[in-house]
This record gives sequence, structure tokens and C-alpha cells, in this order.
Amino acid sequence: MNERKWLKKEGAKWIEKGLIEEDQLKGIVSLYDKKSNNLLPILASLLIGLGVLTFIASNWGQMSDLFRFTLICAALIGFNLTGLYLLDKGKRTLGIAWIGIGTLTFGAGIFLTAQIFHIVSYSANAFVLWTLIALLTYFILPNRYYYLLSLVIGTAGLIYSAVSFQSFSIILAILVVIGVGITTLKENESLFYHLYAVALTITGITFLVGYDLTYIWMTIVFLLIYGLSEWIPIEKARFAFKNISLLGVVILTLVHVFLLEDMIRYNENMMPALLPYFLLLLITLGFISWSKYRRATETHWIDLILFTPLFLIGETASVYYLLLVFGYSLYILVEGYKLEDPTQINWGTFLFLISTLVAYIQLAWDFLPKSMFFLAGGILLFLLSWYLERRRRKWVHEAKGGQS
Repeated sequence: MNERKWLKKEGAKWIEKGLIEEDQLKGIVSLYDKKSNNLLPILASLLIGLGVLTFIASNWGQMSDLFRFTLICAALIGFNLTGLYLLDKGKRTLGIAWIGIGTLTFGAGIFLTAQIFHIVSYSANAFVLWTLIALLTYFILPNRYYYLLSLVIGTAGLIYSAVSFQSFSIILAILVVIGVGITTLKENESLFYHLYAVALTITGITFLVGYDLTYIWMTIVFLLIYGLSEWIPIEKARFAFKNISLLGVVILTLVHVFLLEDMIRYNENMMPALLPYFLLLLITLGFISWSKYRRATETHWIDLILFTPLFLIGETASVYYLLLVFGYSLYILVEGYKLEDPTQINWGTFLFLISTLVAYIQLAWDFLPKSMFFLAGGILLFLLSWYLERRRRKWVHEAKGGQS
């Protein structure tokens, strides 16, 4: 007998003896509901559901269309009714798991039904409906499992639309940006804010693919996410959005180092087409600068240098992008030691090592034999990591007042 059942049984006796009130017993029992974190039933039900779906898929061709459709409906209704029954019996973890399987079955049912009735679609409408159902499930039964389902289904739909049809689903993007955004605020967890920021990044990438825009526009995407970190009042959200936007723009800058020269060479007349880009860049930078000035609590003006459109320089811009990351990483590293901020020190160290590795690859790949290239690169990174770790330990020692 688990704690919840034991409490219900014994609690009835306590109420009869006048030791506690019925409302107090419900409050005590609810505490044990919230402490139930056993993930094994969820994983077990997922495996069972996948096993059933795999069995159906392997025998799909041997079934009649009517039997297929009946099977889909039966599975969908069965999973959800089982989940509701388990919830009613107080087995919350199992109930949530089976309803989650029902949500996954709903999505599979959309595609299988389209196959049965030979419905051809060149859009992400199926994912729009699937994401909507996942979000409704979350709002009816708020749970992290359903939150993750809605986020994954929505972003997967955007990727599917971009890869398969080179199109961008505005409705699905709204569901991800606004619908999943609202659920992220409700959950209010640092990890989920980071995941949501990644989903926003994927939304931006699929937008560029759908409208056939050059990858340079990703600077605007990351700048907008960075702008959210200045606007949103929740500290955990600000931290997550800033982390993802800075990491993204650094990766984009390193991509410039390798690809920008060829892109400029083959797109010599791209500047007139980028006028909206520069307009949006200036407006967003102006908004962020005004926000930083108004708040005056956290400067970090140096972050904005990463969004500088150095590609205007021409084919040599790749070198300047590399120097930009070097300079930024050194600044972050020095400031981290000055402020005695371990997070900033680790971030600066990571950026410095990555920029060093990229510079080494760019300079040495064409000049060294491949064996020497990897050997020398490994030695260089080992020495750099040893020096930075030594410096970090020295800082920790000094921060503790010279005590070990």
C-alpha cells in the first residue's frame, strides 16, 4: 500500500476521532501527490505504446481500410480513457503517461488516416492540429510532460515544413511562439526557458528557409531573442534568452569565418536586397540600447558588438569576424576575473578555446600535413586548457583569501 492510500485509510479514522478535519486530510494527501516523481511508469507506458504502434505498422499493409481506421480510433480512445481512469484512481503518473500516449497516437492517426484516404498535403496543417491538441491537453491537465510534447511537436512540424516543402507555416509558428510561450511562462523553469529559446531559434531558421533568405538574417533572429532578454521581467527567462542568443550569434560568427568569403563572391549584388535587414537591425539595436540605458542595472554593452554587420567590409570580413570573437572572449574572460564571476569566467574560457580552435583550423589546414594538423592542434588546446585551468584555480584560491 502506498503512502497516499495509507493516509486515506488512516485519515478516515483520524476524522472520526476528531483529530483533524476533512479539508486538512485532503491537504495532507495532496502533498504526497506532488512528491510523486517516479518516471518509470511513464517510460514503461511509452515503450508499450511504441510496441503497439510498431506492431500495427508492421502489419499495416495486410489490413483493410475500414479495420485500419477502426484500429486508429480504438487506440486513440483507449489510451485516453485508460489515462482518465488511472487519474480518477489517484495514479497520476500512470494516467498522465497514458494520456500522453493518446496525444502521440492522435498525431500518428492523422498521418495514417491521410494514407488510408489518399489525402495529399503539402503543408504543415497536420502538425498545426497536433500541436493544438497537445497544448489543449496541457491546459486541461497542466504537466511538464505535455509541455515538452507540445514544444517538440510544434518545432518538429516547423522543421518538417521547411525541409519537405521549403515553406513556413505562420499558424504553426504562432502556436509555438505564443502557445508554447504561455506554457513556458506557466512552468517558469530555467531549463524550459532555454528550450523555448531554442524553439524560437528554430522558428527563425525555418522562416529564412521558407522565404529563401540568406543565412545572414540569422543575426536578426538572435538579436530579437537578445532583445527579449532585455524586455522580459523574469530573471530566469532573461538569462536563458541571453545565453541562447549569444551562443547562437557566436556560432554564426564562426560560420562567417568559413563561408562568408564564398557567399560574398557569389552574391556580389546582394546589398540592395538587404535594405530591410539593415533597417530592422538598426531598429532592434536602438530598442535594445534604449532598454539598457533606461534600466541602467546591467550594462553588457559589449554584447552588441557581436551583431555588427562586418560582411560589409567584403571578402576579408571573415578575418575580422574571427578577431571579433577573439576580442569578445578575452574581454569576457578578463571581466569575469575582475568581477569574480565563475559563470562569466567559464563562458569566456569556452569562447576563447573555440575561437582559438577555429583560427587554428583556418590558418593551418592548408599548410600542414593532416597528421601534424591534428597533433599540433591537440597539443595547443591541451596547453591552453591547462593554462586557463591554472588561472581559474589561482583565482579561486585568491577569492577564498589565500586559503586552500
